[in-house]
Amino acid sequence: MKLKSLMLLGSLCALLVPRGAIAQEDATAKRMEWLQGAKFGMFIHFGVENKNEFNPVDFDAGEWARIAQQAGMKYIVLTTKHHVGFCLWDSELTDWNVVDQTPLKRDIVKELAAACQAVGLEMGCYYSIADYHHPLYEPKYQNRPNRRTGTVEGADIKKYIDFMFGQLEELCELYHPCLVWFDGGSGFRNPADKPLLRRKELVEMLHSYGTLSNSRLGDDDQLQIVDYLSMNDNLAPAINPGVYFESAVTMGDSWHFSSHDDTKTTQELLERLVNAAGNGGNLLLNVGPNHEGVIPEDQQTRLKEMGDWLAKNGEAIYGTQAGPYPYEISWGTITQRKEADRTNLYLNVLEWPKDGKFTLFGVSNPVQAASLLASGETLHHETRFDATSGQNVITLDIPRSAPDEHVSVIKLVVSGDVKTNDTFMQLSDGKVLLDTYNATIHDLEYIANKPARAIDQKMFTVPRKGQGIMPSRGLTVSGFDTKGQALSWDFKIYQPGTYEVMVICHAGKDQTWNVDGQVRASVAGQTVENQLIEQKRVAIPTTTPNVVDLYSTLGTVQLSSAGAQTLTLEIISDFKGNKPKFRSVMLVPVQQ
Repeated sequence: MKLKSLMLLGSLCALLVPRGAIAQEDATAKRMEWLQGAKFGMFIHFGVENKNEFNPVDFDAGEWARIAQQAGMKYIVLTTKHHVGFCLWDSELTDWNVVDQTPLKRDIVKELAAACQAVGLEMGCYYSIADYHHPLYEPKYQNRPNRRTGTVEGADIKKYIDFMFGQLEELCELYHPCLVWFDGGSGFRNPADKPLLRRKELVEMLHSYGTLSNSRLGDDDQLQIVDYLSMNDNLAPAINPGVYFESAVTMGDSWHFSSHDDTKTTQELLERLVNAAGNGGNLLLNVGPNHEGVIPEDQQTRLKEMGDWLAKNGEAIYGTQAGPYPYEISWGTITQRKEADRTNLYLNVLEWPKDGKFTLFGVSNPVQAASLLASGETLHHETRFDATSGQNVITLDIPRSAPDEHVSVIKLVVSGDVKTNDTFMQLSDGKVLLDTYNATIHDLEYIANKPARAIDQKMFTVPRKGQGIMPSRGLTVSGFDTKGQALSWDFKIYQPGTYEVMVICHAGKDQTWNVDGQVRASVAGQTVENQLIEQKRVAIPTTTPNVVDLYSTLGTVQLSSAGAQTLTLEIISDFKGNKPKFRSVMLVPVQQ
């Protein structure tokens, strides 16, 4: 391997001298403000399988940028170096790059950066920490040990990290990326290995260029060093996690091009977008150009349809904040925009009521106006205070048919800043959703310094191992499997009646459901208990296609009065075999 120049590495220390800490912090804050307003970006996985055959004759960076712009995207993130270490730019630090090694002999990163600038898009750089090709990279730190094992003569992870710093500096100097999207760092999950990444030093260097860093630089979910959270692949929170996040999602099943992929529907993709925005994050939607360098036609079609929807409804997405209600909403999501002495609430409705009425609970602000966002059609609205449940009830008269075939948006203008009670509330379809990440944890014994809720532990992508009930993958909880453990929630209902109590767990799409423990739900002086017997499986729009929500019915309860209630879910016999991953409890009104 040739090293064309080590000047970049030699100048690194000089770069790290502060250029005015306050000015740098201000620049980083402004860059984060931009990212939070952008909401929608394009991820591009484009790699080299055989360097001698890589010659995408139809590659056109300008066309990629045009497609992203037409889709309503605000930035592009390109895989500049994936785990195999091959660079899509003319790196001065290695000849293992697209210019020196392939018939194409063109700097793809350079051309895309120029194309993005020409149409007003920002460009970010995906960069894999792992490098299976570089002779300095020690195999024990790679994130997929089955690919390369043993020792390599001359490997030295500290020297490799120096090389990585140099390449990242090179990318910043040449292409001025808005962010670096780190990946491939799971080999450094051992706390003893994290210092090798020199994360604070690296992030400070990126910030000196106005470049942000995602949380996959050492799994920094708590954002102690980095700027924003990257969720697990194809995963988005169904709740507001309380930190700014980005959800990276494939349009099919694969990240790189695959002729066997079935592209997600426009409906599914828009659900992903409004879910991310409603819960305080961005959607980074991945495309995989084919071997000729062309984004597949079916992906282009979906992107254009998303762009058409955004042309009419973008006000509900761009520059908005997460909705005021912090929990999962069964009918869709809410985004909001504060303007002077009022707030615009955007109700992004996926399940349109068929009775011509839309009910919103818990917003106490006076309503100034209500309309359909896309058409501007005014909606009649009424507000009344329900003393029994202690909350405002806003009722809207809406068309019986959904105005949009994918997502219909209602714009509600209210006075002042919107504040809602942190108590779980009944939703417009009558359901009550109680997610386990926000439940109060009741362990078998006191555990010092452990937060009372999983969400307060600020772990969203890497399960935390420890005592008792802990965060787990997919925003479920683990360790909730022993007799005597419990979770509890406070909630409010508006409509008394009979409710079915359902427990929702994550399960593999083709997993045989075989759990032998038993749980008990207690509410309003009543208890229902049962084993977790599978009733149905439902695909989840916010996670990977191979994971589903598995519903188990415990029984029914009668809630005879409106107002505040507390529900407790308790393990009454140990789960000895497969351990369920509890996601939520749902109360479903039974139609009489």
